Amino acid sequence: MSKIALLDDEAELREEVAAFLRSHGHQVTELGSCAELRASVATAPSDILVVDRMLPDGDGLDVVAEVTQRHRQMGVVMFTARDAGIDKVDGLRRGADHYLTKPVRLEELLAVIESLARRVSQSSDWKIDSVEWNVITPEGHVVSLTPQEYQFLNALNNAPSRVLTRQQIVHALGKHEDNYDARSLDALVLRLRKKVAAVTRQPLPLKTVHGTGYSLTSPFSRPGR
Repeated sequence: MSKIALLDDEAELREEVAAFLRSHGHQVTELGSCAELRASVATAPSDILVVDRMLPDGDGLDVVAEVTQRHRQMGVVMFTARDAGIDKVDGLRRGADHYLTKPVRLEELLAVIESLARRVSQSSDWKIDSVEWNVITPEGHVVSLTPQEYQFLNALNNAPSRVLTRQQIVHALGKHEDNYDARSLDALVLRLRKKVAAVTRQPLPLKTVHGTGYSLTSPFSRPGR
């Protein structure tokens, strides 16, 4: 069961979606405005946000970017009545995990939420050690990092926004894009994923944002915190 915050100002649609999700065992909080979402997340953060793009008091994507800045582990599903590709790309870059076009197909939404729920439950309690330069998995396995691997993950963990572009990552590695082979970054990411896969079945909470860069689906804590 996941705790879901459902934000949509269309009461009839919201009630239909909420009833469907509850019938499949999820706990749903119904909200009708950006202000209500801010208040809800401040008192009781949800596992997953399901948010309409166009709301009476603002753009749903703006409030998602705001609240996930503090709660980066939350999954995000955006609804939109607009099917423009550029809107979807913008949404994914600014923190959405999935972007669904209205009218919403309930079975598709359920599948997306179930997928996100697995990711959210698996990606918690990862740690990064800035002294020993390693990553500690939720089960306690230690994965040693090279200086470049540490710089890469640490830059993502400290990012002011959820997604770092490839150019920003290259700069964080102390390189310049004119002299840096893009394939080196891809190789670094592949090597990291393989290192983690060798010691745990839980995937590294690292998301590839195609055409843009990378983000962490859950922030790393520090050992001892």
